Amino acid sequence: MALKDIFPKNTKLSYIKKTNSSADYKNINNLQNTRYDSFETYQQTIKGMFGTVIKPEERKIRNYVNVNFWLTKYDEYKRLREKEKEELGIYETLSYGARPSIEYYMLTILSCLIATAGLLQGSPAVIIGAMIVAPLITPILAFSLGVVWGDTQLIKTSIESLIKGTLLAILISSTLALFVPIAEYNNEILARTKPTLFDILIAVSSGLVGAYGNANKKISNTLVGIAIAVALMPPLCTIGIGAGNFDWPIARGALLLYTINLISISLAGALVFWIMKVHPRTVNTQQVARRALSQIVISIILLTVIAIPVSIYTYRTFTLEQAKKTVWHIAKETFEDDLFVVKFYDESESKIKVIITVLTKAVDKDAFNTLKVKIKAVHPDIEVVKIKMIQTIYEGDSN
Repeated sequence: MALKDIFPKNTKLSYIKKTNSSADYKNINNLQNTRYDSFETYQQTIKGMFGTVIKPEERKIRNYVNVNFWLTKYDEYKRLREKEKEELGIYETLSYGARPSIEYYMLTILSCLIATAGLLQGSPAVIIGAMIVAPLITPILAFSLGVVWGDTQLIKTSIESLIKGTLLAILISSTLALFVPIAEYNNEILARTKPTLFDILIAVSSGLVGAYGNANKKISNTLVGIAIAVALMPPLCTIGIGAGNFDWPIARGALLLYTINLISISLAGALVFWIMKVHPRTVNTQQVARRALSQIVISIILLTVIAIPVSIYTYRTFTLEQAKKTVWHIAKETFEDDLFVVKFYDESESKIKVIITVLTKAVDKDAFNTLKVKIKAVHPDIEVVKIKMIQTIYEGDSN
């Protein structure tokens, strides 16, 4: 291609004629290639518009000579290409983050160490610190995206990373719990061993936040990470703490919560990616819908099966809390100002022991026996009722 083909006839070429440097000739060649590439891009754009936004019934002479028609279709095509780039960016981000890389293992180890230390100390602030760096959300969302896209390789990679990260976190937390024994479990640990329906709601909501945050780049990724990590790393480390102390009921309860979180986040991810149409333009939309619906239906079935015992436990917890209030009112009415404290202890998964401590100098065994029967009738799980008396001696009393 000659210079006359690039520059108009009236263009002054004095600059070109006066220089003999290789840099100047390089600039000229770059200009020629730019013009040529622009023409190729123009052709590709026209072909792309005919293949996407210009429908067969619109391919008429009157539209071809209408400038507004071309401007409108070009805007549609431009938005479509931007969406494709966005979707490709989402795919690249999740697929890269789902790989079992050194960075993935490092973040898993660090977040596990922080979360386990926070759980053993009963420190919510430390646990929140672990939530910031926990990477386990990415493989789960990548799995959902792989299902929607029909990408078996992404699905395999996500499952591999998730399994390895899970086992690594359990190994680290169980080792710490084995060498750092604790006298009793604090509320931070116990709260993650008895899942309720609220935990399912939290997990689904966290999954929606995570998937929508990855699909919509306007949302901060840091905010997304915190919202998701709250549902993953702490219960996973609680499994390790239970295993390290050979306390299988604790580990089993935390495993149930972790399973609920995995299924809920995966369900939410598939739902968001499908609704927001995060998939290649060239794929069959019916196949995408079928794959997404399959994962959604399977996830809902699994959650329903898990939710049955969880619902029973939630109902028991609610009724037991109501019973505790009733027991306290009964004790207060009976002993009035002499009532010192009422405590409840879980003897087993279905048995509760009540200990009432009163300040009194008189002993009425018949009244106490009547009170025990009355309290046991409040809730079927209240099996043992004990009353402790602290006898008081006032000044002036004679022996």
